[in-house]
Amino acid sequence: MSDRIYLNYDDIVKEESVVVDYLVKNSDRFSVTAVIKRPYSQLPPDFNYGVQLQPFVENYIFERKDWLVNFLGYMRHQIMVVCRCCKESRKQLLLMPNVFLPIDNDIPEDICFYRNGKLWFATISHEKIAFAVDVTKADLTFFKENGIKSYI
Repeated sequence: MSDRIYLNYDDIVKEESVVVDYLVKNSDRFSVTAVIKRPYSQLPPDFNYGVQLQPFVENYIFERKDWLVNFLGYMRHQIMVVCRCCKESRKQLLLMPNVFLPIDNDIPEDICFYRNGKLWFATISHEKIAFAVDVTKADLTFFKENGIKSYI
């Protein structure tokens, strides 16, 4: 990936609502990883907050080799859920507990955002890592104005 910048995870957690608002408004879709519940063959799959996300789901990706990104960890019965970004999905994400603290809140993990079909903002929840790729001047201004430290 080119032009990757890392973002201070604690800053993102602290500013979660403004960050989520910005990310959804400036992305086409987002993805999360979720551990599905029995029965594993059920469609749509059952996972925490699955009902809330279901209206926005574009795809459930069951095979890790088919995930949109290759840097995320994997657990048994874990899937990637790809959702469209829209006003309603933004509202739903903001109603959920802090999406950047999934372990604390028992919600889907590793939220990533895509712009023009390409990853541009990613989190690796367990490691508390966040980064952005091919950021625009507007993105950099947003991060700076909201006190989100970035580094290369």
